[in-house]
Amino acid sequence: MSRETGLNTPGTGRTVPFLPGMSYNNVARSRHAKSHIFEFKIGVGRNLAPTAMEVDPLERVITTASAPRPETTGENGVFQQDVAQQTKFIPSFVGLDGKVLRFLAVMSESVPEALDEGLRNRQFSILYYLVDDSMMIIEQRVENSGYVQGVFMKRHRVPRTISSSSPDADVTDFVSLHDFADTQEIVVYGRIFRLTGCNEFTSEFYRSNGIPLSVRATTAANMDSERQAYSDFSQSRATTGGMTQQTRGRTGMTETDTALLKPSQRAGMKRAKFLKFNNKVLRFYCVWDDRKSMFGDKKNYVLNYYLADDAVEVLERYGANEGRDPYPKLVKKSKVPKKFVGIASMGVSVDDVSDFSYIRDSDLVVGQHVEVYGRQLFLYDCDVFTRDFYRTVYDIEQPPNCRPSEEMIEYPIQTEPPYTGYGTEEDSIASFYRLVPKAPSYDALKQEELDRIIFRWKAKFDMSQMGHAGPDDSKRRFVVSFFMADSTLAVYEPPVSNSGFVGGKFLERQRVRKHDTGKHESVYITEADVLVDLPATVWINGYPFVLLECDRFTLRYRNKGNIASLLSIDSVHEKIALAISDGMDEFLSELQSRDVKGNGTVFLDQFVQALDKYDTQLDEDELIALVQHWDTEKTGVVKYHDFIAGIKEA
Repeated sequence: MSRETGLNTPGTGRTVPFLPGMSYNNVARSRHAKSHIFEFKIGVGRNLAPTAMEVDPLERVITTASAPRPETTGENGVFQQDVAQQTKFIPSFVGLDGKVLRFLAVMSESVPEALDEGLRNRQFSILYYLVDDSMMIIEQRVENSGYVQGVFMKRHRVPRTISSSSPDADVTDFVSLHDFADTQEIVVYGRIFRLTGCNEFTSEFYRSNGIPLSVRATTAANMDSERQAYSDFSQSRATTGGMTQQTRGRTGMTETDTALLKPSQRAGMKRAKFLKFNNKVLRFYCVWDDRKSMFGDKKNYVLNYYLADDAVEVLERYGANEGRDPYPKLVKKSKVPKKFVGIASMGVSVDDVSDFSYIRDSDLVVGQHVEVYGRQLFLYDCDVFTRDFYRTVYDIEQPPNCRPSEEMIEYPIQTEPPYTGYGTEEDSIASFYRLVPKAPSYDALKQEELDRIIFRWKAKFDMSQMGHAGPDDSKRRFVVSFFMADSTLAVYEPPVSNSGFVGGKFLERQRVRKHDTGKHESVYITEADVLVDLPATVWINGYPFVLLECDRFTLRYRNKGNIASLLSIDSVHEKIALAISDGMDEFLSELQSRDVKGNGTVFLDQFVQALDKYDTQLDEDELIALVQHWDTEKTGVVKYHDFIAGIKEA
């Protein structure tokens, strides 16, 4: 007998008991490793224990049941199983990856701040991830709800709520999938969620694993109310040429919401849809008319609907010499919500939202409006491929081109805002018309021509209209000046000794608003308000001034140079007669000596020179009035015999 066959080792078939002291060391052994059931090879852990593999044909979730540690039998001393015959091991984090249980739940909470709403029911979707037993709760969006929605609880392992007085309390215990079985309520951080339904995958998972489930599965899985809104919308369009449920049934198309599917099923459906509808695009021509709003305009767009992924793209259309900057895309290729309510919450992807909340091909009909991020685009035409698609798939005929005719739009009038009171009015209004205000411009030629035209009046207070008049205000006198160059007023009070008033500038030169006008109204005093018959009352900054008399320049300007109509010619004759008195004969001889033609007439300059020899004290206006009176024919000569007779009669 060889030494190899006589070894008392397991598997030799010897009857010698395998006991201490009854063994024999094999000197020919090259491996002396200790018996073990777990080892690492090439950096990968491997379980050497035999496993019984059980595969769920529906979920493809591999559940492992480890066999006991290899032991020898009492009789033949052989191993129960051969390590080499073990089946392939798949870790749970690989088999359960992407497996998510989805439940619908309702939570009722009190609303103390609203008197007409005692309880509020909030809709939630509870996601339970089998790979790591974590949970995430998403609240379904409700328009105009008044509170934040979206991700209600981030994904993490949730501790099970157990009373601290319970003997089974364990702070390390977490909510598992068994907590959803055979119950209709689950407590998460003290909040009670009432389970109302689940999806098909969740129901089948519990059934295949032999776990009872109280809630029933629903294929609709109303994650939000938009599915029902879409159904009502589709039914209402049956009479308008839209796609109905019966139409989709005839064409073999199904109303599947990819948000209710598992990631693997969703990827498969996307792949199949891509292979079927790749490079197939529905094209609609639309217009957005926003001319009724301020700075609005009418623009043309092209709406492309990609059948492969239900994405929408909106491009701008430019005509020849339209003068617009090239900005080709209004909306890039993406899924567009039917009703934009804001940016989605963090953690919510496009695939988590129901497909019925986005614009679909059934929503695009020629002759109707479609909302794209708040803009109402009117679809007025489509291309030939789009018409053939709707005719073949949906058995409907898109309406013909219905582009709206150009109509006159009444644009809103841009009114100037009221004056703020800061700075000059020209500076303030410049900031309304320009982002970077420019200095107010003025007519330099006009100011140069009118710079020397200044009207002056002697004035006093109108005591009958003074609200708070002092006892000495009736004695005060003023000089009111009006500057034609810029329509400004200045009031000066001449100093009077021992009057009790300082005198000087009563009002700085400035534009003055009319009386009884608002602070922000731009109605100012002009020359028409001051060039009136005297005496007249003019309100200047809340003070009533009585214009008593004006200077000669103002008088001439107001009467357009007709001085003769303003002066009494008899008073002028009296002044001349008083100056000449007894020298009338000498004055007549002087005029005759200046009569060159000897016909009893003298030229105007000779006539004025003859009067200058006598101290008549006539001013310029009186001389002009005298010449206008005696030179009626405008010939430039004066009949001095008639003039002498007129003086004698004075």
